[in-house]
Amino acid sequence: MLYSLDKEHIDVKALLTHGFRGKLLEDFKITSSFIRKTVFRKVDGFGRNMAIMISVFFVRAIIGGNIVPQAISNIVNSLKNLDSVPIYGIGLFGVSAIVYISTEFILFKYFKKLAESIITLKKSMINSIKVNGINGAPEDVIGRITSDVDFIIWNINMVLTTLLPNIFTGIVAIYTIFSFNKQVGIVTTCTLIPYLILAEYYSRKAELARLEERHEYSISIAYIRDVVYWKQENGLLDTVLNKWYKAILKVIWYDRIYWGISLFTQFTSIGIISFIALTQAYSGLIDAGSLAGILSATISAHSALLNAMWALCIQGQTTAAIKRAVVYFHGDDGYRYRVEHPIAPVMKRI
Repeated sequence: MLYSLDKEHIDVKALLTHGFRGKLLEDFKITSSFIRKTVFRKVDGFGRNMAIMISVFFVRAIIGGNIVPQAISNIVNSLKNLDSVPIYGIGLFGVSAIVYISTEFILFKYFKKLAESIITLKKSMINSIKVNGINGAPEDVIGRITSDVDFIIWNINMVLTTLLPNIFTGIVAIYTIFSFNKQVGIVTTCTLIPYLILAEYYSRKAELARLEERHEYSISIAYIRDVVYWKQENGLLDTVLNKWYKAILKVIWYDRIYWGISLFTQFTSIGIISFIALTQAYSGLIDAGSLAGILSATISAHSALLNAMWALCIQGQTTAAIKRAVVYFHGDDGYRYRVEHPIAPVMKRI
């Protein structure tokens, strides 16, 4: 085990060593396992709605990664004949608009199920505690129920709704670039690698900071309650909030590193690819429409992969909260830790 439920027992060396075996892959395994073993089992219909969401994003990826660049290419090529109207290209934009607005309403059921899952999982945690008691500081456990469940579900949603459409769009966009020109396609693929390296670095660094932030945030909830109800908390709230502030600053700093270097990579790469594509056009290897389509698909590919890797970064933060909460979902499946506090005294104390 890399760390116990309390931040004071985090084995930093083990966590960092573990990270060098592929942090992104390990986070993906943890997240997918939680979705499969916890959310699917406890929230009726979540898997069905998730499948609908994936289908919607796959259709949108085809539109954004292929149909839109093809439409732009058709419109640009129509300039060769000033008397012609690019009906085909304009029509593709019209179809794209209809698909996007219709699929947005289809997604409503999926987001509705997300809200239901938060209620269901919180009730499941409370029922588990009533039967088995708690493991850890009571103040921290309160935060796991009131805050970590929301954090996990909405972050998982952010990962899914950011990763899937952008991965799909990126793949389709790269395919589109290859269809226009193979050489430019190879260069574009190579320029996307830095995003993966940055996401791996971010995940290794940010999880420790997020684990500490979640711990302090959870405890602050209980101390704030003491202030509101009893007008006292023995000065502990200021200490906890200061620790939370330092932890969240670390997360924010790693955010800036990822976005700063990623955006630099994006604009630099687009400039390089534009130059290469332009030389291909001057050499007569591609026409003006293909050049426009390549540039459109290149922007789509880089924007998609930048955001897809950011979704994996968010996944790294989510696993910290999952590891804190999962103990109250799978006690019989190897997740249960030693119970130290029965439920009755805890409820009486609060």
